[in-house]
Amino acid sequence: MNIGILLDFDGTITKPVFNWPAMKTEMNLPNEDVSILDYISSAKQKDAVKIEEILERYEIEAALKAELNDGASDLINFLKDKQIPHAIVTNNAKRHVLKMMEILNLDFKKIVTRDVGFWKPDPRQVIAGANLIEIPTPQCLFIGDGQYDMYAATKAGMIAIHLSKSKILECDYQIENLIDAIPIISSFLNRF
Repeated sequence: MNIGILLDFDGTITKPVFNWPAMKTEMNLPNEDVSILDYISSAKQKDAVKIEEILERYEIEAALKAELNDGASDLINFLKDKQIPHAIVTNNAKRHVLKMMEILNLDFKKIVTRDVGFWKPDPRQVIAGANLIEIPTPQCLFIGDGQYDMYAATKAGMIAIHLSKSKILECDYQIENLIDAIPIISSFLNRF
């Protein structure tokens, strides 16, 4: 069994709480399709500081409202029981993820956040996750709820699993509940 599982955090392990349209409206971004983190890294200092303050406020609010997503406990227990290497790979900041993990009583040992200096859709972030769990990228399954998750996983050559009840993004599998990932993961256990 040489597979690894990489998991997005916000909206995947936790229930979605971010109001992205409201946040982007408040930020007054020049293009609604631009990544907030990419915009911050390229904006003028004054604009970047304003956007960072808004993002920080939304991330703190989300951390305090954190709830486990449907099927998250089952999936986490399955990964632990089968001793499948796994890690969190998120565009959130480590301080917020650690706060949510404390609130939710989670104990992920391996976490890659935007604090590494790059973030999804940049595939380097998910590759950093694969390196952290010491599994080659083609043997990693990435589970996430957003388009940046699927793009990064696909670009990195990983098996992309999209958690969504409605959206269809470029991915290998689409699931509606995290528990639905268990049979998919099981099907890969003896392939590599």
